[in-house]
Amino acid sequence: MMSLQCFDGKNVIVAGVGGIGRASAVLLASLGAKIIMIDANESSMKDTLSILRQDKHVAYYCDFSHVDTIEPLVSKIIKDHGQIDYFVYCVGVGAVRPLKLSKYDFMRKVMDINFFSFVEMVRCISKKGNYNSIQTSIVGISALGAFLGNATKTAYCASKGAMNAAVRCLAKELAPKNIRINTVAPGVTDTPMARGAEEEYGSESEEYKLILQRQYLGICDPNDIANAVVFLLSDMSGKITGNCIPVDGGKLSS
Repeated sequence: MMSLQCFDGKNVIVAGVGGIGRASAVLLASLGAKIIMIDANESSMKDTLSILRQDKHVAYYCDFSHVDTIEPLVSKIIKDHGQIDYFVYCVGVGAVRPLKLSKYDFMRKVMDINFFSFVEMVRCISKKGNYNSIQTSIVGISALGAFLGNATKTAYCASKGAMNAAVRCLAKELAPKNIRINTVAPGVTDTPMARGAEEEYGSESEEYKLILQRQYLGICDPNDIANAVVFLLSDMSGKITGNCIPVDGGKLSS
């Protein structure tokens, strides 16, 4: 029987250690993984390291709006720790702006962080000698915005839709290298980003009530998403690639 206990001694890069990224890092570490976290928020990395409470886990700074800094960073990580077994991309900016204010610079910044940096990380990790050629798995955190449009969210939804489309292509290209790649699309999840949205709408607003009505199993906990991430990384999903798994409290079905 295949088991989730397949992470002992494995190198896992977790990019973005806020709500979902932190929950994923904690769960993977509990299963024996060595966590190599990357984030622009040094406070988040420090807090996550304190939760993990093991010397083997490490942190690296990266501003994902500067895509050109990723390749030298990945090279340093490989030099410091060896080949990568698993990669989780939880970096994202949930920028909201109406079309009349969505100029190129704004759109480009959202795409740089949410999409281009993800593809660049995958490109660098999948280079010969950088990954476990026997088995490597990658998971990106997408969003229901890839399927459900909303006013003022053009940049965000486009970036997540691009991630899902790219993964369908990357899955075919990376399969000969024994690399699987998938995404998870969370519903409304109790993260700093979601709490910011609640403050924006107002918890008593009709729009926010409608969101909760559609997500009839309730708001997700970051651990709900982390469970799906670990499943997709593990041997238990060995025949799943190029897919997006919604963990959405039923929202897409309503």
